[in-house]
Amino acid sequence: MEVDQAHFRRQLLPILKHIANAKFVSFDLEMSGISTRPKCSAGDRSHDVGKPTLQQQYDEMRSAAETFQVLQFGITCVEEDREKDFYLARPYNFNLNPLSAEGVDLRLDRTFTFSTSACDFLNKNGFDFGKVFREGVPYLSRDEEEERRAEYSQRANKNASIPDIVVGPEDLSTLEFSRLARKTIKDWFNDPTPDMSFVNIGSDAGALNAFQRRLVHQLVRNEFPTLRTFPRNDGYFMQVEHLDVKKEEEFQKRKDARFNTLIAKQKGLRWIFEALSGGDLSDIDPEWFYNQAAEDSDEQLLEVQREFAQVTQTLRRKKHVIVGHNLFADLAFLFRTFIGHLPVNVKHFQEDIHVLFPYVIDTKYVATYGNDAMNPRSNLKELLAPFRKTHVPLILLHQSHNAYGAEFGKEHEAGFDSWMTAELFVKLAASKCLEANVESESVSSSDSSGGGARLYESDFSVDGAPSGWHVRQLNAKANANTNPYAALSLDFAKDNDRDSTVSRQWLPDFNHNFWDIYVNKLRVNASETGFCDLAEREDDERLNGLRLPLRQVL
Repeated sequence: MEVDQAHFRRQLLPILKHIANAKFVSFDLEMSGISTRPKCSAGDRSHDVGKPTLQQQYDEMRSAAETFQVLQFGITCVEEDREKDFYLARPYNFNLNPLSAEGVDLRLDRTFTFSTSACDFLNKNGFDFGKVFREGVPYLSRDEEEERRAEYSQRANKNASIPDIVVGPEDLSTLEFSRLARKTIKDWFNDPTPDMSFVNIGSDAGALNAFQRRLVHQLVRNEFPTLRTFPRNDGYFMQVEHLDVKKEEEFQKRKDARFNTLIAKQKGLRWIFEALSGGDLSDIDPEWFYNQAAEDSDEQLLEVQREFAQVTQTLRRKKHVIVGHNLFADLAFLFRTFIGHLPVNVKHFQEDIHVLFPYVIDTKYVATYGNDAMNPRSNLKELLAPFRKTHVPLILLHQSHNAYGAEFGKEHEAGFDSWMTAELFVKLAASKCLEANVESESVSSSDSSGGGARLYESDFSVDGAPSGWHVRQLNAKANANTNPYAALSLDFAKDNDRDSTVSRQWLPDFNHNFWDIYVNKLRVNASETGFCDLAEREDDERLNGLRLPLRQVL
């Protein structure tokens, strides 16, 4: 399912629900470039005898993530239903728009960079670059938000910090303007019964310029501290009135609220990132989620507030399981997009990612674990191909997310690749379980390690077999000779019978020791070690100090 900017905020609550209910979430990215090291250049290492260190490999990847941008972000939320014997997948595809959100001006100034080789590749695979700017969802990193808030605070205190203009005795016209303005204000201020509750300061020559407006501000600030000045009629003249403390406070509250609303709208896709990393969702406005013009809008608001509170509570306590394929670069680009600049030291990067995502599984590492350099290639499509006719464990697309129903054809669209990653993970991990002779463990759906609390009833058939839509989906994939589920039909579903030859195999719970050799290991084939261990720690005071602000945010 593709979600654009126009529908993102209305769709956000259902997406958060599916993340909260998910057994695991897979993700994928498409970027505007993946390398800043040109071949046959001074930095080319193609003729080096040895492999680079993990730090050297990270330096290259960090350079790319700092130079290029994420164009697409895809996630697939996978739920596990042990009563109905299948995993249910909901893929989402988002284009990332580097421009300001509609109706939002936070003075963002970003440099957007494209690599021609990466764009040629995406273009050959049907990528629509125009959609990024026309329909893409905005975003705002944590660092960018902090900068916008600091700038806003500085602007709010600007009047108190601006130094006075010093007018020399030879500047007669400026002195005369100041004298007349002072006299006008003083006469009005001392009048016990003024005609108006304000006084205007203008010029017979026409509209005031910026220098004259600043002189009036300075005059009132220094000589009439109980008064306030405001530009009127697009700065044509200045209006001076008595300070109303209560009115001033209410105005500032409204101004702050408007600014916070702009920040929340600009965050856009970062709300998905915060949900996945256990971040703060408190600034999301429940009014995004319902029709305020409806007759029952009050009832709708109460309902979405209740649902949103339940979702955020579940997300805060949930042990998120994040799955991806070849994750080393993707996690760096994800960090750069939604957090900020990447740390220089790879050890700092490992700890940052581990704080954000304590449980990460790289399907490339799972697929290549124990292999040597002579093994076949391990890209996503090639790894998934032999599992396409494997339906145990069974993983199905939700009927509202059937755009990716074909086996292949949308590769290198982030949402589709995240769906392929989810399917590969379930089937690949199941095959590893069989090799290791690991039996699945039955857990209740309310187990926090198995996907969090259920937030709503699923729309499946109640008879224990896949619903009719899912049956037809399976039957369309293969004929009865190759598909063990081809015999399923609506009549079969009605009698609630199960094929005794079908295994009820499930993946072990994520706290099972089966996962110990795979979790938090990222495949980095080009490096000396061949992998990156996110859980690896070192006794480094500087490391702990640098990462303290991130922990405080979380």
